[in-house]
Parts: sequence; structure tokens; C-alpha cells
Amino acid sequence: MTGAGPDERADAVVVGAGLTGLVTAVRLARTAGPGRRVLLLEAGGEPGGRARTTDHRGYRLGLGPRALYRTTRDELRALGVRVPGGEPDLSGSLALRDGALHPGYAAPGPLLRTGLLAPRERLAVARLLALSRGRPNLAGTDAARWLADRLPTERAREAAFAVLRVSAYAGRPEMIDAGALAAHFAGVRRGVTYVDGGWRTLVDALLGRARALGVETRTGCRVTAVEGGARPRLTLADGHGIRARSVVLAGLPQRAAHRLLDEPGPAGPPGRPLHTACLDVALSRLPDPRRTLVLGVDEPLYLSVASQTARLAPDGGAVLHLARYDDGSGLGATEVRKRLDELLDLCQPGWREVLVHERFLPRITTMTAVPEARTGGLPGRPGPRVPGRPGVFVAGDWVGQRGLLADACVLSGARAAEEAAARL
Repeated sequence: MTGAGPDERADAVVVGAGLTGLVTAVRLARTAGPGRRVLLLEAGGEPGGRARTTDHRGYRLGLGPRALYRTTRDELRALGVRVPGGEPDLSGSLALRDGALHPGYAAPGPLLRTGLLAPRERLAVARLLALSRGRPNLAGTDAARWLADRLPTERAREAAFAVLRVSAYAGRPEMIDAGALAAHFAGVRRGVTYVDGGWRTLVDALLGRARALGVETRTGCRVTAVEGGARPRLTLADGHGIRARSVVLAGLPQRAAHRLLDEPGPAGPPGRPLHTACLDVALSRLPDPRRTLVLGVDEPLYLSVASQTARLAPDGGAVLHLARYDDGSGLGATEVRKRLDELLDLCQPGWREVLVHERFLPRITTMTAVPEARTGGLPGRPGPRVPGRPGVFVAGDWVGQRGLLADACVLSGARAAEEAAARL
């Protein structure tokens, strides 16, 4: 089907208005300079994608736990976006093991004193976490093998991964490449921010920058096909056509991007998506202010009172994020919810009496493709150029040799924007 009139013309089109697409559009418009027509198309009813935040009577709820790392923060600052928020205090964290809470070890001081580990285990874990960084010889090795090579006991490996998994969302070390995990955690150690107002603050700021740079944003605009060439062409669901010099598919899962391009997919093994079960809770007050950050050791559980660090609730209120990371165990939604409720009962007894709102999301897509050892880790991910499709670029958490999660989205979006702008 074709549109009734001639194709619309633009200099560049970005498909997808989540965090990846917003960063891509702003960077592209800045690099291309004034006078260029940049379109940002979003199939949904509003921009934001997985960075959306809802407001329930002054309580800001995101789609599960969200932390902003310095790599992303630096890139946003370069685009003129300042991120208000605070850094959580890891020294007060607690460790959950065998159903009981223990003083945590996520910070260096508590780690060297924790009774959960013997002295030699503490030292080995401290060395691994302190020296964790990306190394070429780690790519292609899964994190389980890396931990086994570096740590003396299963207890030490379990304890170390309980800290590492919080930043990577993988439930078991076998699920992620060691080089990708080490490089990401090295970046995490530079600082973590919980954002005031939730990630909608980022979305609104990026939308403001996009508007100031002349980017035209359209919601409810679904793209059904993309063709490469000297003037790549997009076909919309209503049959309308758009031609541009550059097109960036931003934030789409790898399979979805290949479907738009009418391609069979990557030659190598496809990356597996990573999912997380999330429970977001708004309370009129916090029953126990001492138990605000809990890391599961023998089960991939997590609890954070995010409103202790960022402005997410009215005065006196609290917003809590709980999660169970996917470890491949296949637990059903009912059982997962039961375990998250048990964690909340343990940490904040009486929470039901002060409950304002709750939202359980049993299967959020955290990463559309995990960098695994079998796929070559970060070096095995494709770059922004699409072979055989001139003028078409991709960005997302599965693109580029740097970063996980939002870091990968933002870094790949910035790089794709630079490549796309070079064609204008």
C-alpha cells in the first residue's frame, strides 16, 4: 500500500522515542546544525518507552528500579541536560541470606567486617570488586567461570555476584559475559544517581532540548518498513512514505529492527532478552527507616527505598522498589509476588496498613539482548551501521562495544547520531 500523495521529505528520521531515541535525536540535531529537518517518530501514545514514570497522588513510580550511572550522566550533561538526584548510601545496606537480614557488605568498610564471609573470603571479594574492570581476555568467558577462577569458595562467589548483579540485573553469573559485567561494574563504582522525580525528569528534559533544537516529534506514528539507499525510505502504517538522508532505528529490539528492514536477522546466535519481576510500592510513611537497601545473596532479590535518596514522594511518604532478577528458574508470577511480599514483610513490617498504591509487573524487559559469552560479549555486538542498508543505522542496548542497560542505549544513540549526521 502506498500513500495518497508524494513522499514527505526530511533530512533525518529517528524511529523510537524512548531514552535511546531522544538522545539520538538531540545529538543528531546538535551535530547537524540549524536548518536540518529531524523527525522523531514514536508508535506509542507518548515518548519515554521504558523510561516512563507515572504519578500517583504525588508518588513517582517508574518501571521498577532505575539507577543512572556516570557514563550516561556525562553524556546527558554534554547534551545540556542536568540530572537532579542523589547517590544511595551503600554502607547501610543489608544482606539477605537464609531468610534473615545481616549487615551488608556492598561498601568497602562493611565488606572487610562482614560475618557472612571468612577473612580470606572477604579479602578475595574485596580485591575482585575493587579491581573489576573490562579486560580483553575476559570477553567470551561467562561470569561464573570468572568468579570461579578468582574467588576461593562458592560462598565468596555467591556474595560477590550479589553485589555485581544489582547493576547488571542478571540473576545468575552464567547468564552474562564476564568482560561485559566487569567493565560495567567498573563504571558503576564511579557513582550511581537516583533521579529526582523519576526518569520522567530525563524524558521531559530531553524533549525540551529536542524542541529547542527544532526536532519534530510525532506520537502514534508506527513505521512498518524501512529501505536503505541514497535516500532511505520509511513506510508508515497508514501507507504514508517519508524519505530522508539518514534513518536511525533507536531502542528497538534486534529482531524488531530486522523485521522493519525485511532482513532474516544476525548471522550469529541471537542475544537472549533479560526480564525482571518488579514490585513498586507507595507508602504514606516508612515503618522501619533502618531497612532501606537489601541485596539478596542466596536468591536474586532486591529492595530499595528510593525516596530516601531522590525526591519521589510527598513529605513523610516513601516509594520502594522491589525486584526479583530472572535466574532461569521459571517461577510463576504468583510465587514471585509471594517472595517479594515476604521480603517487604521482613524489611517493613506493617506496610499494608500504610499502603497508598502498589504495582506488580511480573516480567519487565530489562535488556533486549544480554551480552553473553557465547555471542562474544561486548565485542560481539554489532555497530550502528546496517550492512547492505546505506543510510540506515541502529542504536539500543544491543548495539556497540560499550555499556549495559541505559549506558548502552545512550552511548550507541550518540554514536549512531554522529554517523547519521555525517550523511546530511
